[in-house]
Amino acid sequence: MRPEEYNLPRLVELLENERIATLDRIAEVLGGPSRITVFRKLAQLGARASYSHRGGYQTLDRIAEYDENGLWTLRGVHFSKQGTLLQTIVHLVEHSKQGYFASELQALLQVRVHNALAQLDAAKLLRREQHVDRYLYVSSRGGTAQLEQRYEAIQQSHGGGSAGLQDAPDPMQESMRALLSVLNEKQRRLYLGLESMRLGHGGDMTISRITGVNVKTIALGRRQLREGNVTAERMRKVGAGRPSVKKKRRDRTSG
Repeated sequence: MRPEEYNLPRLVELLENERIATLDRIAEVLGGPSRITVFRKLAQLGARASYSHRGGYQTLDRIAEYDENGLWTLRGVHFSKQGTLLQTIVHLVEHSKQGYFASELQALLQVRVHNALAQLDAAKLLRREQHVDRYLYVSSRGGTAQLEQRYEAIQQSHGGGSAGLQDAPDPMQESMRALLSVLNEKQRRLYLGLESMRLGHGGDMTISRITGVNVKTIALGRRQLREGNVTAERMRKVGAGRPSVKKKRRDRTSG
């Protein structure tokens, strides 16, 4: 069949009547051309593939009734003005005020998002920050402002319950920093993890804001404390401190 013989008006009629159609149904209406030809004809019509069902459904952009997030669902099939699931997630996160947790994105998009988020994180197209026991996904460029707004929202939703250290007088914060300056890396991590546990929900971010230590480090210290992964470490360098009594006695005997 020659290209001009493909029945595009019939395809338009199908999509206008049914609003969405599978690729197999579309190919049937067009007379059974190759998959490449099907996609070429759909592009000519301004068609949009679903981000669910592995892109197996098509609609026309002028038919779709997108909401304020650029999303549209019909008969359990999901479409996005942005295109694929990956493109949609990036757009939503980049344009959000507070970023998104995976559970929030999944509820909004109504599909599993964990694999997509892992791909986006690996490609550095999104930034993720650990908050207690889950990750918050923010813009790869303007994520700091999103983290700040999310933190403030958490504070308000919990009645400021984790604001104790943040709102404490400066001398207390200075004392914390002074203590941190004499601790080794593991001791700092465990100490900050303990403070985070004491504050409860949102503690990692609160302590991070006060001390400037990355929330991932604080979360690691908190996990180590919960798991009992704590070992004694000597503060002094080898050979420092007072000589042992046994050594003194040996020295006198040998003299």
